[in-house]
Amino acid sequence: MKNGVKVRIQPVTLEPTRIGVGRAVMAEEAWAHGPAKPRDVKRSEEVPPEPVDLGSLAQRYDFIEVLPSRRVGKVSDIDELPRDVSAYLVEGSNFGLLGELCKLGKPILTSWDSFGYSWGGRFIREFVEETDAVCFVPFDAEDVKRILRVLRSIAFLRDLRSLYIGDIPSHSVRNASYDFDDMQRRLGVRFHQISVEEFERAVEEADEGKAEEVARRWAEDADLLDGRGERLTEYAKIYLGLKDLLQRHDANGITMDCAYLKSVELVPCYSFAQLIDEGIPSGCEGDTSALISMAILMGLSGEAALMGNLFANTTHEDIENNIIVINHDVVPPSMAGKGKRMKLRDFHATGKGLTGFVELEEGREVTVVGMDRNARRLWCCEGEVVWTEDTVHCRTSIGVRVRDAKRIGRESFGHHQALAYGNWTEELKMLGRILKIEVRCLSED
Repeated sequence: MKNGVKVRIQPVTLEPTRIGVGRAVMAEEAWAHGPAKPRDVKRSEEVPPEPVDLGSLAQRYDFIEVLPSRRVGKVSDIDELPRDVSAYLVEGSNFGLLGELCKLGKPILTSWDSFGYSWGGRFIREFVEETDAVCFVPFDAEDVKRILRVLRSIAFLRDLRSLYIGDIPSHSVRNASYDFDDMQRRLGVRFHQISVEEFERAVEEADEGKAEEVARRWAEDADLLDGRGERLTEYAKIYLGLKDLLQRHDANGITMDCAYLKSVELVPCYSFAQLIDEGIPSGCEGDTSALISMAILMGLSGEAALMGNLFANTTHEDIENNIIVINHDVVPPSMAGKGKRMKLRDFHATGKGLTGFVELEEGREVTVVGMDRNARRLWCCEGEVVWTEDTVHCRTSIGVRVRDAKRIGRESFGHHQALAYGNWTEELKMLGRILKIEVRCLSED
C-alpha cells in the first residue's frame, strides 16, 4: 500500500553546559581521554544481522526522511528547528535545552546504534517524562521498527482528509464522533461533508468507456455470481464517481451514510474495497470512529484494513470457543488468503448492488480495534483468523480466535471495529501515549 506519507526525523545534538570553574583535570584525563574500555571496543566491532541505524533504514524504507543533524547550544537554536517533523532524535544531556525542546510537543527519541540499542537513553527519558512530552528508548531492532511504524501511523492519520457523504449524524451509527473540529484539533484528521445527491451526480456523470475498462479488470480478477456481470459497468461507475469526488475535494479518505441512498444499486461496497487497496481508508455508514481506527491500522501495517460489526453472525458456541466475529460487506482484495479468489455477489441477497466475498488467510495473526463515540479511547486485541464465511447479510464474516471472547463482550466499545493483519497492540499503546488516547488491550491481563 502506497500512501505517500513521510516520517521526518530531525536529529538534534545538545551541546553540554560547562558547570563550575577551572579545568576538570581528573574527568578530562581519566574519563574523556583515558584508555579504551575493552568491552566497548568489542561492542564496536560487533556486526548487526540487520542494521537499523537511521541511514540504513532511510535507504530501506521510502517513508523515512532523515533531516540534516542540527547542533543546539542555546535556546535560540531551538527556535530555528523545523516544526513539521515527526520526532526529534536527541543526543546529549543538556537538560535545560532538552526541556525547551520538549515544549515543541513532538515525541523525543533517544539515539541508538546499528543494533537498535540506545545505551544511555534512560537518562533522557527520565527527564522528558517529567514534562508533558513523550520519549521512546529503543533497545533492539524491533523496538526501532515499532517506533517508526507508530510515527508513520500518526503521519498517515494527520494527513487524512476524508469526505463524509450524507447526513450528520449517520442514520445507522450513533456511537461515533461527529465533532469534526475536535478531531482535527487533537488528531489532525479533517472531514468535509458533501451531500448524497453530489455522490449520485458523480456516478451518473462517470465516463462510460473508463467504466467498461474497470469492469473488465474486475471480471478478470473475480468470479461473477448472482448475475453481477450484467451490470458490472454500472457498478464500476460508482468507483469512478468516488474517485472523481476524492480528486475534486482533495480528499484521501471517505465514509458514507448509505442508509438513505435512493437505490440499493448505488451501494459503494466493492468500490470501497478497491479504494482501501489504493491506500484510501474507506468506511461504511458514516462511522467516523471506525474510519479513524482503519487509518491507524493502515498506517501501522502499511497494508489494507477492513471494518465490520462485532458479534453480528456470532453463535453462542463461537463465544464458548473464544471466537469473535467481525462481519460486514467490504473486504479488500489484497486481504485474500493464498489461492483464494474474490467472488462478486449482490448486496444482502436483494439482486441489486455489488459486494465482494473472499476468504482471509487462516492462521494469520490479526489485530482488532474499536474506538469510542468521542474518539478518545481505543480498545484492541490480538487474535488469529480461524474461518471466513459468506453470511449474505452482511456478506463477509470473519471468525477470530482471541484469548477471552467474553471479556471483549463485556468491555469493548464503539459501533464498528477495524481489523488488519499483524499484531499491533504494542504499537497502539505507544500511539495512544503520543495522541493522548486511552488504549485498553483486552488480550492482556
